[in-house]
Amino acid sequence: MPFIAPLLTVYMVFIALALGSFINLAADRVPRGESVIRPRSHCRECGRQLNTIDLLPVLGYALRSGRCATCRSPIGASAPLVEATAGGFMAASILWFGIWPGAAAGLAFVACWGLAVTALAARRYATDERTR
Repeated sequence: MPFIAPLLTVYMVFIALALGSFINLAADRVPRGESVIRPRSHCRECGRQLNTIDLLPVLGYALRSGRCATCRSPIGASAPLVEATAGGFMAASILWFGIWPGAAAGLAFVACWGLAVTALAARRYATDERTR
């Protein structure tokens, strides 16, 4: 049974990375009043739907060199940073508190991180709209 804790830790960090990817989506769409459900994730420049490789948290960004696979437009460096931070919150929480309390604390930290990132994006969007 001692081998289960590392596997659960890796699993929970992956869940946090995936939540970080959703945080990016929410921070991009919510300030503009768009749905976080439809349409599917796509490049904002050329409209190409993102595939499985593109959607891998942090790794997809690295594999595509931070650019769209079709039009080569740059993807902001904040995308993998937000995802990695969410994963880091989970890993640190599990290391500090243990597997189950740490997973719960990690999810709480990731939720707070998501609210903060989305609120900052909304504030930046509102400021940009006022200056136009």
